[in-house]
This record gives sequence, C-alpha cells and structure tokens, in this order.
Amino acid sequence: MLLNEKNEHRLADIRCWLLDMDGTVTLGEEALPGAAPFFAALGPRDYIFLTNNSSHSKAHYLKRLERIGIAATPRQVLTSTDALALYLRKDKERPAVVYPVGTPGFMADLAAAGIRLTDKREQAIDYVVLGFDTTLVYEKLDISCDYIRRGVPYLATNPDKVCPLADGRVLPDCGALIAYMETCTGVRPQRIMGKPETTMIDMVMADRHYKRQELAMVGDRIYTDIASARNAGILSVAVLSGEATLEDIQAASVSPDLIYPDIGELARQLPAAASV
Repeated sequence: MLLNEKNEHRLADIRCWLLDMDGTVTLGEEALPGAAPFFAALGPRDYIFLTNNSSHSKAHYLKRLERIGIAATPRQVLTSTDALALYLRKDKERPAVVYPVGTPGFMADLAAAGIRLTDKREQAIDYVVLGFDTTLVYEKLDISCDYIRRGVPYLATNPDKVCPLADGRVLPDCGALIAYMETCTGVRPQRIMGKPETTMIDMVMADRHYKRQELAMVGDRIYTDIASARNAGILSVAVLSGEATLEDIQAASVSPDLIYPDIGELARQLPAAASV
C-alpha cells in the first residue's frame, strides 16, 4: 500500500536504512511481527536505529535488540540523548553543567559523554535538560521550573507527546513534559534535539559518508520521523504499526514518500529494489 508509487524505484538506491524503534521495529520490549522478514531482506544493506526515546540508555537498547534477535553494534544505535550530548559538547571550553530531568539511564549516558550533572537547587548551571522521564517525581519539576524562571535556558531531547505500548496504551513522553514546563514558566525550550531535527541523521552522514539519496528513514510518526527525513532531504517511509493512522497521514501537512502497513510489507519490496 503505497502513498506515492512513483517513488518506489528509489528503494533501489538505499544503502542504509535509518529506523525508528518504538512503533516501527518494536512495541514496548518486543519486536513487531514484520521485523524479522525486514532484516532478513536487507542483505548487505546497512541499518541504524534512530530513536527519540531517551528513557533508556544505549546499552539498554543494545540488550533489547540482542534479546529479540536483531544484531546491532553501538554505532548502529543513536538516541536523542546522543544528539543532546553532542550539542552540549559543541564549542564549549569546559564541560557543560546541567540539571537533568530524566531516568538513571539518561543521566548515565550524559555523564559518559562528559556532561556534568547536578541534582541540587541554586547551582551555577548552563542548562536544564528534559528527557522522557519514567522516574519523574514532583521535586524534579519544581526545581526545573525554579531554574527556568530564573532565566536558565532549557533543552529537550524530543517532542513526542506519547510513547506507544502494546494493546493501544501510551505513556506520557517528553513532549508532555515540555507542555508542563511551558504552562508553568511561559518559556519554550531553547532547542529540541531529536527528530524532527536532523541532528541524528547529520551524525550518520558525518560518520558513514553516505549520500542523501542512499539514506531512507522509516518511522510511524509524521511530526518526528517523516518530518526529520523531509528536513534532511532523504527518502521518507511511513509505517502504520505505531502512532499514525492513514487518516492522520492524509490530514498532515508533511507527506511521506512511501507508506506501508508495517516494515514486513516494506520488506517485500526490497528484493525487487535490490535487483534494479
């Protein structure tokens, strides 16, 4: 089921697949049914996971992928936390000091990247940083709002409003936390690092030296996955296995190049594309 059949021939040029995780390849801690045939169909083509979900460390994602039978190295997983850490390190004469609102895994990845963390009030900090915090307690919100009202800028990992779970359930995601902060302080984040920003795609291009026509982004969210692909000028492929419905896509201001029910259906197109 394609949104625009004239773009299907572009699949033959793809050397590296950029894959969203939640709602695209996995749902919660399990692989979606189409995942196995998709990876079997890739052959020599590369793949890299780009996830906005900052609630888990990179090590967690690698263990999850190994458990569900998908091979991946640390270079094949990029999170919005990685994008945030890159921004915090860029052009800094000293390590950035931040007040983090996030899980232990989020904080561990920031600390491993050389970012200095504090959990105290009234410190000299550079930023408040917001992640998808499944360990959220009220004190974190209170301290964060105090810093922001005092003029400390804040950054967020991703704009996702919810994180999809099995059986149609969702969790409040970082986008919901941004809305809370804006309601309380009247201030928007200075920058939101994950998709639809292109930072993670730019990191792949800098590291792997692929051309834009050799990259494709596959995801289930129009306002993050598909928008980031459009912003980066690469092939965008929407799947209907997560958040977005076909009606959502048809009503959206951003249109994917291709649309499939899931990555299993996409996999059925890949052998023909590889032979072109």
